Amino acid sequence: MTGFSMLAFLVNAWTAFSPLAVVAGLGGVAALVLALLGFSWLPGFLKRPLVALGVVLLACAAVYQAGTAKGAHDAFARDAARALAAEKTRTAIARDISDRIVLQAVRDVSAARADAQKLKDLNNAIRTDPQRNRVCVPVGLARRLRNL
Repeated sequence: MTGFSMLAFLVNAWTAFSPLAVVAGLGGVAALVLALLGFSWLPGFLKRPLVALGVVLLACAAVYQAGTAKGAHDAFARDAARALAAEKTRTAIARDISDRIVLQAVRDVSAARADAQKLKDLNNAIRTDPQRNRVCVPVGLARRLRNL
């Protein structure tokens, strides 16, 4: 077991642990030990009830501890199911966001290619235009613009 799983195991075991069941179980063991050790000197009307009390206490402690452990197990299973559902939701949201990012990137790349092609076409048109060196403004206006 790794350190994390061992710690999780200890936390789960402590949650499922019932001090009341331990006390009842120890009481049952004590009643049985008292009945068995005192078998020779205890009267019969005390031995049988002590044995019965010990057995009943042990059985009740075992059933109570089993119920506590089952309740803790169900709670942990429910928490794990909730965590798994939340993780699936986060995964779906992340997948949706990444799909949108990919679509936007494809759009951006196609727009950049279209802009580059348009610029290439404009440069080609300017380079092949026979009137590319013609006068844009009158000579006087050009002189005044240069003098600015």
